[in-house]
Amino acid sequence: MTVADHLTLSELWRRVKKAKDPIERTRFLAVYHAKRGLTAKEIARITLNSSRWVQATVRRYHQEGPEALKDRRHHNPGQRPKLTPEEQARVLEALQGPPPDGGLWTGPKLRDWVERELGKKVSLYPIYRLLHEMGFSLRTPRPRHRRADMEAQEAFKNPPRRGPAGQGGGAEGEALGLRRAPPGA
Repeated sequence: MTVADHLTLSELWRRVKKAKDPIERTRFLAVYHAKRGLTAKEIARITLNSSRWVQATVRRYHQEGPEALKDRRHHNPGQRPKLTPEEQARVLEALQGPPPDGGLWTGPKLRDWVERELGKKVSLYPIYRLLHEMGFSLRTPRPRHRRADMEAQEAFKNPPRRGPAGQGGGAEGEALGLRRAPPGA
């Protein structure tokens, strides 16, 4: 592999040592070893990458220079939000009242409201993400089994009271199968 003379061997090693980003450090290390004369397979073994990755990294350094080895993901702001802050404020204001057709707000109802009022067509995912970012969460009752014994569940939730600690006497204790020991036993 031929390596362009953008940086000397000592400058490459200095970049390896001072790089704070691990991706950038590994890329400079690969170029450093390529400049030393190691093969792509040997560099791949050192950097724990494939030899194809090593070749691509050295090629990129050769064509674009040291700036090509930086991790460019850190400067990517990502996709713009679907709704502006003003539109988000309008959505939050609308959520304070009931939906136009009554009942409770749902994702599809809110999506239709955004399309009708704000003139933006968005899918349900951005709507749910917006609701989550605004602090809303899904509130649905837990499902009940169709053959559940409701009386047994209520009894489990509200067990009968017991007597003083260590004594299971009284009517409550007997209902639980506990009996007081006879006096003198």
